[in-house]
Amino acid sequence: MKKVTYLLIFSSLLFSCKKSEGNLNFDDSQSIEQKQKELSKYPTTVTFNKVLHDFGEIQQGEVVETEFIVKNTGKNDLYILDAFASCGCTVPEVSKEPLKSGESTPIKVKFDSNGKSGFIEKSVNIRCNTSRMLETVKIKANIKTNK
Repeated sequence: MKKVTYLLIFSSLLFSCKKSEGNLNFDDSQSIEQKQKELSKYPTTVTFNKVLHDFGEIQQGEVVETEFIVKNTGKNDLYILDAFASCGCTVPEVSKEPLKSGESTPIKVKFDSNGKSGFIEKSVNIRCNTSRMLETVKIKANIKTNK
């Protein structure tokens, strides 16, 4: 009877701790670093339709938008934990739903040129489960001021 009990306990621990690549569940109490550590066990690869978007010449105060398409080109699910920009004038928006191999999702990027002038280049960082753990796309523009 003891052997059966130990066997059941051991089996339940073994199977409850094993996470399949498509069933990673995180709760809000986990930090980004904790989630990233767990995801590093399931790396995948991605491609972008572009890594730089040039808005060209825009007027100061103009709000412009673009979209980068990220595609999961690896075998494991792609988990995007976070997308953040190099400053508050650039706001990325991305779904945090896992992407199966072959699936794509847009990363929308909005740039507010209010208070800016001249040539700018801003980075958008995407924290995800690629081998680099941080992918980067960029936007640039030449902002003309009203005279």
